[in-house]
Amino acid sequence: MAAMIWSSFMISPLLVRARARLARSNKNITDSPVDPTAARSSGVVPLTWMTAWLLLINAGCTAETNFSQYPGFAEYFAGHPPSPSAADPRARALLERHRPRFFLPPAHAGMIDFYGDYIASGELTGADGRMISARTSRAQLNLHRDDPRVEFRHRPDQGPRGTPVVYARIDRDYVRFNSDSGAIRIPFTFLTYHAVFRHSGLPAGLSAVNAFVIDLVADPDDWHQLDHYTAATLVLADGGRPVAVMLQQHNYLHTYLVGEGITLPPDGRLRVDVAVRSNELYPHARERRRRRAVRFTSFEGMAYLLGFGPQPLIAADDITEGAAEAEYRLDYLPPSDAFYMSQGFLGERRLLPGRSGPPGAAYNTLPALKPLGIQLMAGYWREGDAGDWRRWRETREAGEAMPGFARRQSAVFHHNWRCLERRRAGCRLQ
Repeated sequence: MAAMIWSSFMISPLLVRARARLARSNKNITDSPVDPTAARSSGVVPLTWMTAWLLLINAGCTAETNFSQYPGFAEYFAGHPPSPSAADPRARALLERHRPRFFLPPAHAGMIDFYGDYIASGELTGADGRMISARTSRAQLNLHRDDPRVEFRHRPDQGPRGTPVVYARIDRDYVRFNSDSGAIRIPFTFLTYHAVFRHSGLPAGLSAVNAFVIDLVADPDDWHQLDHYTAATLVLADGGRPVAVMLQQHNYLHTYLVGEGITLPPDGRLRVDVAVRSNELYPHARERRRRRAVRFTSFEGMAYLLGFGPQPLIAADDITEGAAEAEYRLDYLPPSDAFYMSQGFLGERRLLPGRSGPPGAAYNTLPALKPLGIQLMAGYWREGDAGDWRRWRETREAGEAMPGFARRQSAVFHHNWRCLERRRAGCRLQ
């Protein structure tokens, strides 16, 4: 997950006030889809000189801990302890059968092996700054998995790299639906594949001016070390029928219903594009594409993603151009492994907020959205869909967060899924 430039501004009082004014003034939020080009020129102030100023005033604010310490995670994982066992042979065969095809843009640095390429080349330090290990192993990283103050600093090795590794796992959950016949629970299987990248950059859709200013204070190609939240999940119903795809995009997940928002080839292998610089994942397209992106799914952020509002003050779109298919092998780690559950910094701590390395890959979203069924529904929205936009506004007007939106979307998801699955004559998608 790329730590976007706007994550560095979260503590700026000036920005908070600016965003509050935008939230109070909804003159640019409409009931009709907004052309993205028009949205970008609708009077929303670009970053330009403010970018550098906010970056500089936030410098020196390195956090003692990271997102793993966000309130609610400890309680969630205490109630849902990760399994100490990796996928069994039967699960591995299923994961192998559906392994995604990742397409990289031109000149992309490519995927890596988390333990073989990344962790093996760097040093692990404790809270006091003293070195724990000059050459870190998986065993050492797991020994310090639960310490939120440890820091791993990657030192790129110029030697030959091994075959890139995508880490695969299977999870199962009951998904609650508000269907036409009432509330129901249906079991689903989630096949998740984590691609790993040495560093994460800012979205390539930054304007030339903003990119120039940012380049004065930081490297937009190496915003932070390690990108491993970049996950693609294939959701299966009973009998192994593909139902949906979930793709991690920045600080949120996006759900695509198979047959509506995404198609699968006959072999059942999902095709995914890796975005230029940010590494975010999107459905594969043969041509170069601009993808709407925001830092968080705030009211203004969702308005833009859905196509009913202008681009937020601090935002930049992703660019994809799936030119070359990546080669890799699958590996299977226990869900309790440090790759998923490390509470420390899995990358160098840097002065600017948002530039420090992330914790484990399990800390990919807010605790309230960790249940996979809620993630699946909360991410189900379609650009330009007036019904989704109405339900999002209803959620906000009711003072509810994303779980409320997930509950509203569940009835629509269930109806559309059954329509597509049964191919009923006259059944219309909602």
